[in-house]
Amino acid sequence: MIFPLPLSRLPRRLALMVAVLASVCTNALAQQDAGELVRVQVPPPLNATPIKPGPKPGSCAKPVFPEASLRSRQEGTVTLSFLIGTDGAVKGAKIVKSSGFHLLDMAAHDGIRRCVFSPSIVDGKAVDAWMQMQYVWTLDASAQEQAAALSAARAGAERGEPASQHRLGSIYMNGEGVARDPAKALAWWRKAAEQGYVQAYYSMAMTLQLGDSGEPDLAQAMIWYRKAADLGMPAAQNMLGILLLDGARAPSDKVAAREWFRKAAAQGWARSQAYYGALLLHDNTSEGMEHGIALLSKAAAQDDVVGQLLLGQCYDAGRGVPQDKAMAATLFEKAALGGSKWAQRRMATMYERGDGVTADPVKADQWRQAATIPEPRPR
Repeated sequence: MIFPLPLSRLPRRLALMVAVLASVCTNALAQQDAGELVRVQVPPPLNATPIKPGPKPGSCAKPVFPEASLRSRQEGTVTLSFLIGTDGAVKGAKIVKSSGFHLLDMAAHDGIRRCVFSPSIVDGKAVDAWMQMQYVWTLDASAQEQAAALSAARAGAERGEPASQHRLGSIYMNGEGVARDPAKALAWWRKAAEQGYVQAYYSMAMTLQLGDSGEPDLAQAMIWYRKAADLGMPAAQNMLGILLLDGARAPSDKVAAREWFRKAAAQGWARSQAYYGALLLHDNTSEGMEHGIALLSKAAAQDDVVGQLLLGQCYDAGRGVPQDKAMAATLFEKAALGGSKWAQRRMATMYERGDGVTADPVKADQWRQAATIPEPRPR
């Protein structure tokens, strides 16, 4: 299991490094990383009109779990009320009951607006009709599933299987059915690493970098990152690139950083595609510009927040692509849902001014409020 590193856990200088990359397209800041796959349950409508409408097959996909909410393990239920027009499109929506987390509410609101329903019929005619629906955002497996996973991982680990040792370490690190114990996690990961299990190299490196089991030890973390990177692991290559480019606690080596980003990007690693693309744009050559935009587009297509933010800035400014405020707004809104405070502030301004979107003071206020809420630390 890979544990991507949120920028909220990185040194302050690294956040500034991301700002430098963001300034390739405009003079703005950038952010964030991902978490684990989740299940979004969408129960049936709570009430309806005489002949009640319903979603057309394939027209109401599950909403995307906001990236920042994943990192901080937010859960909750959002109740929405929405108006279905005679053509089945959602004409308006409002939050009746909040989940308690602004990004989950906004993601549910955005998801329902994209749905298409069969219209309500009264006396043989389609009419506008209000409905309610709940989005239930859930993360954790059941206690029984956690107990079974723990038992299987422990049995395999005690037999000396490196994959099971790594899994058991992850269970202790995340507190999945057991008390969270970073020291035990590190011990099991070390056993797996001693057998050459590359994922354990990465987990060891991240734990040592963050100091989750004691004092941070960046020198040792760099050794483990390099071991994994040399074996071709793109997550480790990306982290080496970040640390070498940052230069806050490790010697700066921008040439080596660029090469590690290139290698990880070539393997499809979205964050490295965003970073390497930004560096190529910074070269300010026609070839670098074209390649850089292509890489940012690939990163954004994988829902990478930095890729979405940087590509949005390029469309906003017309740098490397024709200026397209609507496309910029689309990308910024995705990055905003991913937790980017800069993107949230930009969306507030765009909705306030009608810049690339239809002016909407309610949405402007919602995004402005979201931007003022500090991002929760991962648990």
